[in-house]
Amino acid sequence: MEEALFDLLATKKSLHNISIAELSEHAQIARRTFYRYYHSKEQVLTNYLDRLIQDYIIELQTERLIHFDDLGNLFFQYWSQYTESLKTLQDANLLVLVLQRYYDKLPAAYTSVMAPWHITNSDQRQITYDSRFIIGGLYSIFDEWLKTDHQTMPVNELVTTALNIIKRMKDN
Repeated sequence: MEEALFDLLATKKSLHNISIAELSEHAQIARRTFYRYYHSKEQVLTNYLDRLIQDYIIELQTERLIHFDDLGNLFFQYWSQYTESLKTLQDANLLVLVLQRYYDKLPAAYTSVMAPWHITNSDQRQITYDSRFIIGGLYSIFDEWLKTDHQTMPVNELVTTALNIIKRMKDN
């Protein structure tokens, strides 16, 4: 179903322009079958994004993140695996859904995996602001890379560019 949705998004450029009937036909299933598993075409998309985010959280939990650089590297390496589907979402003005889903899911993982290097004396309010800052910043850099440079800038250069931004800001 997800593959069918992304195929149609790539040609239609809008979730609004895709009907359930068209999506079901493209996925080669009956419309009735679609409704057994999903309530809407939006749910197909949010299920996909939630799975990617959950897999990302698992990656965060299994990696040893000592410094912020480790987090930045992991973030861009992970999400660049999905460049094609995320570019499709960006072209359909839906990439912001990733950020919205992030905000719902990642703050809970923040204390244990996202920022163990400076969490010691943070309260929940500070954690919320910290996680929004980190998530929003990394997301924005990734969004710009997808928009302008993903075909010419390798991911390792993106990582270096992003980490240099942080270092320049910290040093000034």
